[in-house]
Amino acid sequence: MDKIIHKAKLFLKTKTFKIIKIFLVSFLVLLLLIFIGLRIYFERNKDHILTEINQKINDNISGYAHIGDLGYKFLIGFPDFTVVLNKVELRDSLYAVHKRSVLKSEEIEVRLNVLGLLHKAVEIDRVVLIDTKIDLYKDKNGVSNSNIFRPNSKKNKPKSKKDTEINKIDFKNVVFISQNAQRNKLFHFEVASLKSKINYTSSGWDTNVFLDVTAKSMAFNTRRGSFIKDKRIKGKLEVQYTNEKNTIEVVTNRLGIGNDDFDIKASFGLDKAHPMMDINITTNIMWLDAARLLDNHLFGILNHFNLKKPLDVNCSIKGDLNAEGDPEIIVVGKIKDNILVTQEGETTNCSFIGKYTNNVKKGLGHVDANSAVIVNNFKGVYEGIPIEIKNGAINNLEKPVATGSLHSKFKVEKLKNIFEDNFVKFNSGTANVDLDFNVNIVDLRISKPHFTGKINIEKANILYKPKNLMFQTNVLLDFSDKALFIRNIKYQSQRNIVYLEGRIDNFLNLYYDDPQKMVAVLNLKSPFLDVKKFLGVLTYKEKGAKVKQHQTSKADSKKRVALVLKCKVDLNLDLEKMVYSNLTAQNAKINIILNNRNMFIRQGSLETCGGKITFDSQLIPQDEIFHAKTLVNINNVDIPRFLSSFKNFGITSFQPNNVKGNLSAKADMFIKINDKGDLINESTQGNLQYNITNGSLVNFKPIMKVGKFAFPNRDVKHIVFNDLSGKLSVDGHLVNVDYFRVSSNVLNFDVEGVYSFTKGTKLGLVIPLRNPADDLKIKNTKERDALRYKGIVVHLLVVDGKDGEMKIKLGHIPKNELK
Repeated sequence: MDKIIHKAKLFLKTKTFKIIKIFLVSFLVLLLLIFIGLRIYFERNKDHILTEINQKINDNISGYAHIGDLGYKFLIGFPDFTVVLNKVELRDSLYAVHKRSVLKSEEIEVRLNVLGLLHKAVEIDRVVLIDTKIDLYKDKNGVSNSNIFRPNSKKNKPKSKKDTEINKIDFKNVVFISQNAQRNKLFHFEVASLKSKINYTSSGWDTNVFLDVTAKSMAFNTRRGSFIKDKRIKGKLEVQYTNEKNTIEVVTNRLGIGNDDFDIKASFGLDKAHPMMDINITTNIMWLDAARLLDNHLFGILNHFNLKKPLDVNCSIKGDLNAEGDPEIIVVGKIKDNILVTQEGETTNCSFIGKYTNNVKKGLGHVDANSAVIVNNFKGVYEGIPIEIKNGAINNLEKPVATGSLHSKFKVEKLKNIFEDNFVKFNSGTANVDLDFNVNIVDLRISKPHFTGKINIEKANILYKPKNLMFQTNVLLDFSDKALFIRNIKYQSQRNIVYLEGRIDNFLNLYYDDPQKMVAVLNLKSPFLDVKKFLGVLTYKEKGAKVKQHQTSKADSKKRVALVLKCKVDLNLDLEKMVYSNLTAQNAKINIILNNRNMFIRQGSLETCGGKITFDSQLIPQDEIFHAKTLVNINNVDIPRFLSSFKNFGITSFQPNNVKGNLSAKADMFIKINDKGDLINESTQGNLQYNITNGSLVNFKPIMKVGKFAFPNRDVKHIVFNDLSGKLSVDGHLVNVDYFRVSSNVLNFDVEGVYSFTKGTKLGLVIPLRNPADDLKIKNTKERDALRYKGIVVHLLVVDGKDGEMKIKLGHIPKNELK
């Protein structure tokens, strides 16, 4: 280091250094003299320079130009001579109409060629606009301030020495506005910096523009909003103008707009009547970042979707800058192995080519009604289920309609991703989906869908968890224009075999609009069915119907549950043989309506116990109990078999075989049935009208007790009473017996009072001691009835005894206790 310092000191003492020092001082003095000379020149020729500049401006405009002051900047732009124009304003001749100046600038630097000044010619080398507003405007009546610029009449003339050529243009803090109120267009840019060096040729000119701009508005249609609003634009533009085409062409690579880079090729025609624009943009960008660059209208559509990985996008914008409405906009996106996010959930491994165009049919305008989103070769996986749409489209974005063909083939067990395992579990089986769709879209949600085609499920094992119900079946879902047809369903569990088919009218519309209004008309045929077990299948527990909440919206979860469990079902049963507890029946025809967990049985009929039973019922599930209201008509059933089928209705004082005959009855009852299909004791309420033909009592203990007490010489073990009719009302364990008479070959008796299945029995018996055997020979019923109570009449009471037995004693029921 010391050596270097020593050598430097020696150099400073040399003759060479002294010569260099003298040269530098002389050069600086020369420069100072030049600048002093230029300053003196400017002061002496200020008026001439101002006149020359005004003349050049006025040669190119038709209107008013005002320059507040003219100044000079020392050393700025050397070796050029820099003149400063302060408070510059340009107005066209119609300023009084629109009140918009074409240009207002705080400061404009005009750098003049020094050699030109020495020859008293003003040659502009560079123009720098500082704190300037350029405002091009056309009002709703077509009045424009841009007519300030004179037409170029020198297009085909040789260049004159007097022609003005500006070699360089710089902008610093410049606001550029181009507004066409007649066509609803607004372009507003705030230019922080712009630099351009122009190269003039015989065919035009070209330049590289370096810019740093913020786009406040780029609205082709102000009613829809702005493209790239409030986005920073930074980069280099290659710009070329040709006289022959009268167009400006722009090319840029990696132009920064916001946080992304874009490759752009564009051309802008300068024809005043129809200036044509053609812009082509290419980029790789995130979906939502791209959506934020578009106008409010398009962003409102695209913001409902998302792609988690970048996509390749090409955008073409073409149109007449003077035309009303939007230009032609075509956007093509290539998506590969991406993740599509919608309100319905995520579709993974997603690949397709998407296209947006607002010019589907030429000549119909660039409007929503003539716009479409077209999807080709869509492939993806939704909830583990592969989806393929070869060609799809959403046409008419004013009233959107989606059309296309949907194909899928998957293992049925993939459906577990739709419903939780504690609701329905799918094992094995395959599903083939082949559907054409035509779907209206309202507020970006599916509405009034129309599907045609088939969903074919083969050999599916299904476990319905709330009832632990497992079965294997094939299912064919056939969608037509008007209904969903359900075919090929077979359910078998132990001896129960069910074949099911049906239809749901207006299925898809109601699924999305109001699933609880759906009506499934199902036809069920079975060679054998245990009704008690079937009732358990028709009910469900609320807590078992859970749907995944983290992957679907709450509203959609409710719809799925309503679809599976709460839609209205019109079920027609055709059973060759059925059992209900101990009741066995044949040829059962039953119509069941299931609506919001309520069950209505209409026009039910079955053959049993040698007769026929018809019934209508309403069953309302509450937790695990059915509250049932039923109307029953019993026609000529065998009494012992009928009583045995219903476990003798809980009566212990006699057995079914103690009563013979055929029963016909009408009942209006309210009962409770548990989830196993068994009658809940003491739950019955209602009225019964009955009629017994060919009746007899065999070893009927209550009468045998009376006979032992009152008729020791008569055979009361077998009493034939033929026909008998009466009324009963039931209230829990109590049966109110309306007055009825029994006329038999052994004895006659009258009965009324209350019978209890538990405690509280109090029946009054009126028994004439007269032997009715001889009276039966009298054919005239009036004469026979007149003899009924002649002789001794015994009044007995039947009351509770021990161990469910009945006790008989003398007495009668007071009239005030009888109903």
